[in-house]
Amino acid sequence: MPHAESQLYAVIGEVRTCFNLLKTLAERLHRDAGVNASMRAVMEALAVGPPRTVPDIASARGVSRQHIQTVMNGLIDEGLAVASDNPAHKRSPLYDLTSRGHATFAAITAHEAGPLKDLAAAMDASALEQAGQTLADLNRVLSDAIAREHAHDTE
Repeated sequence: MPHAESQLYAVIGEVRTCFNLLKTLAERLHRDAGVNASMRAVMEALAVGPPRTVPDIASARGVSRQHIQTVMNGLIDEGLAVASDNPAHKRSPLYDLTSRGHATFAAITAHEAGPLKDLAAAMDASALEQAGQTLADLNRVLSDAIAREHAHDTE
């Protein structure tokens, strides 16, 4: 395997491990809030902007609409999110956090502040900046490759 390919494979392995460790940490941190890592991610998507559709959230997160819909259903069942009519698309409602959802998400982010500060203190800021840029580049290249593959599949 050429060096660049083996390096990419190593990076992908580290990303997977990091994802799993972050998921474990989030589940431990948010156990009392009744929110799992997937719910927290969808709540974040809803907390930072206007109401959004399930396809919009799925596309931004690089996951299936079905996965986001399942998570959204759980948030609605818990009273943390609500659906409303979408004037732009009758069959794709807009979702937003309820006031309870906003309060829960605020509590979650406050609860995360200490552990995030500790993690940041254990890392070199310039290394974190470089890692962030590298991962953004990798995400862009992956998204482009997926779009090309999808275009090829639909021809």
